[in-house]
Amino acid sequence: MRTRASAAEPEPLPDPLTLTPQGRGALLDAVTRAGDRLMRNWPGHTRTASPTSWRKPDGTLVSVADHASQRILTTALANTVRNAVVISEENQRSHTRTASTVWFIDPLDGTRQYLAGSSDFAILLSAWTHGVPALSIAYFPADNILAEAYADTLTVHRCGPPPDHPAVHSVYGDVPGLREALAPDTEYLADRYESTRVLADIALGHALGAVVEMCGHYAWDLAAPIHLITAAGAFVTDQDGEPLRLRGPHVSARHVVAARDPGLHQTLLHALNSKGQP
Repeated sequence: MRTRASAAEPEPLPDPLTLTPQGRGALLDAVTRAGDRLMRNWPGHTRTASPTSWRKPDGTLVSVADHASQRILTTALANTVRNAVVISEENQRSHTRTASTVWFIDPLDGTRQYLAGSSDFAILLSAWTHGVPALSIAYFPADNILAEAYADTLTVHRCGPPPDHPAVHSVYGDVPGLREALAPDTEYLADRYESTRVLADIALGHALGAVVEMCGHYAWDLAAPIHLITAAGAFVTDQDGEPLRLRGPHVSARHVVAARDPGLHQTLLHALNSKGQP
């Protein structure tokens, strides 16, 4: 007897932790190729005019370089991870996607800095499953920094030596009382670098800690550097000391607090929440 064929079951979403070393290598290669593409037109080391740019509806800048990088990354994901659910900054339609595993892409984090010739820009790729990071890559091509987090393991592929005096940072504001809460010989920097670089530096051991005020941040800005920090065995939470769980583009935290050691992390949390009061 012939039976009616049942509808095909949807293919399961891929688990980033089941990717083969070859698959992870393909994504790492795509990120580095995207970086090479950005560097071809980076005003910081060429005499060419800045790439064509325009303002998005939210007022932030986007350029042809952002979209060129995005094409490289999304093509590599499509070829490497079947059924990957991608949420990319420069694809507005992707911002409503939901799944147990999502891949956050920021093809050019720091477009304004990039167009101004600053080296403070990055390419970020990060997969989170049920709000927990699984695989992340961050690349700062102008400074030749490339790091990868896979589950709880951090691999630094390219990086320069750490500074003589790693600092504590306050990013997008100077937290009242924070400077005074630190040991007298602690280097303290307010608004010296963008948040992505500061958080990555904590993971790399190039910074001691930071308090970062959320100023229009989305998950694609934070997913990769947060994972680098946790994979390095360092500490990162919201302003209440709670873990950050990213499942979609929006971030509910008001601050991100990160540090290399738990004692400093508690000092930063206390200074932030006491707002300069003894």
